[in-house]
Amino acid sequence: MYRDVINNLLAWYEEGHNGILYIKGAYGVGKTWTVKDFAKAYYKDLKSVDCYKNTAFKAIITRKLDKENDEDDVSIETKISDVDFILEQHFGTSDFSDCLLIFDEIQNIPDAAEFFLEYSKVHPNYNLCLISSSMNVTEFEYTHMDIFNIIRMRPMTFEEFMIANKANDLLALIENDKNKKLKKDDEEKVKSLLRDYMLTGGMPGVVKAFLKNRDYSVIKPEQQKLLDEYENRIRKAFSFALSQRAIRIWSSMPTQLTHDNKKFMYRFVDENARAREYYNATQCLLDLGVARKLPRVKECIFPLEGHIDDKSFELFMIDHGLLRTALKLEINDDITLLDIFTEANGAVAEQYLFQELSHKVGFVYYWISGATARVPFVYESEDSPVPVDIRFKTNKKAQNIKSFREKNENTEFSLKISLEQVSLDGKVLNVPAYGIHCL
Repeated sequence: MYRDVINNLLAWYEEGHNGILYIKGAYGVGKTWTVKDFAKAYYKDLKSVDCYKNTAFKAIITRKLDKENDEDDVSIETKISDVDFILEQHFGTSDFSDCLLIFDEIQNIPDAAEFFLEYSKVHPNYNLCLISSSMNVTEFEYTHMDIFNIIRMRPMTFEEFMIANKANDLLALIENDKNKKLKKDDEEKVKSLLRDYMLTGGMPGVVKAFLKNRDYSVIKPEQQKLLDEYENRIRKAFSFALSQRAIRIWSSMPTQLTHDNKKFMYRFVDENARAREYYNATQCLLDLGVARKLPRVKECIFPLEGHIDDKSFELFMIDHGLLRTALKLEINDDITLLDIFTEANGAVAEQYLFQELSHKVGFVYYWISGATARVPFVYESEDSPVPVDIRFKTNKKAQNIKSFREKNENTEFSLKISLEQVSLDGKVLNVPAYGIHCL
């Protein structure tokens, strides 16, 4: 299935594939498949090692000498030599210069980046790719951005879902005629695809299973497998106490997203919880990529990042399809697109919109004014903040954007996302839910 991150991989390749390609993302977002698909197209061969299953590499890279309990590091030269030996035994060759050499699932190897930096110096003619089921960027990686070409991956967008459904013609109509309304038949086809996407979510394994026979009965079991695997990985990745707190947060997230006030509150995790006790556990989920934070912005003064309320945030899941299964929402023939966008107090809709908006515009925030107004999403345009209004049903708080404008006079226009076709009403741009990628 096509993933637009291929463009980033191709850019790295065309620039001379210098440095180390480093793909980060939660388990199940399609990292390995995408890299292998890319390698098959642009390299003579690919060699891939799964370091999660083949623990020998972790043992070598992290090995220390125990001299009567005086633990000294084994020399880097010895470690590199041992890795080369294992690779030769595994693949039957000692020359990897004509292939893409992939070290997959390295997230559980401490100081992996430090090792592979040294490894690349010994083998400057190797094309190295690291894949990590984590979104965390270490200080070492951050300070060596000239070496590591870090690319983050998330679930499939609706645009990618349409391509997977071979709906390129409909996609072209949306993209090429951004200011024109679709014909009724075309609009219904697009909305039908969006309904399917809202049910499957964007996890490639789920999408692939559904598209095989367009069988809706396979969706929830596949999604539940991922949810179970995430919980399993949380338990394995962290200490017992930390993983227990992380799982409590993980279990609380879906329900908290259904509240009118979607600010994440630790008291709903544990009535005796204190923020400082659960901060690290929250960060664990963010690092694994299974949770995403939407921060509150106190003032819409550029840059918005400089006006974040660190204590107020909403905590989204990785994928709207997984959220539906976590909330035990049903799939049936009668459920409509509007039903999905309004179910669970709009939680699934906001999860979807957060994913689409953040993919398109980058950093996204939310804004509140006391208890009177809430704008679910705000982002930066070139000249002013852009508030986003959601209108899938009659909005009882239609004054939210008005309140935002009164307090932020630098606002030039606002977005309204609905199921209606594109239109412009004064300084309000209505964008259909299926066209967010065209912003």
